[in-house]
Amino acid sequence: MEPEQYDEDEAAFLRHLDALGVPHQHSSQDARRIGLDRNTEEGALIAFSGSLRPDKPTHRVVAWVLLAAFGLPALLLMLHLAEGLVGLLL
Repeated sequence: MEPEQYDEDEAAFLRHLDALGVPHQHSSQDARRIGLDRNTEEGALIAFSGSLRPDKPTHRVVAWVLLAAFGLPALLLMLHLAEGLVGLLL
């Protein structure tokens, strides 16, 4: 069922679930549009990270761990590429 087909009560309930951070099958319009849901690996990660609540300290710790797990390898790769580029220029 597409979001446009929801009546007002269903749409309000889905907005309420989104505000609370409760994962549901219609979590993100962008994710749905590209075919990601909780049954795909990437969609499950989006659903999990979307269910983290900022008012809970343990959820914040998990969010920082996820940020480090995905951000540090990218940062290290960029530093390695920059080092190679500087080596070529000198």
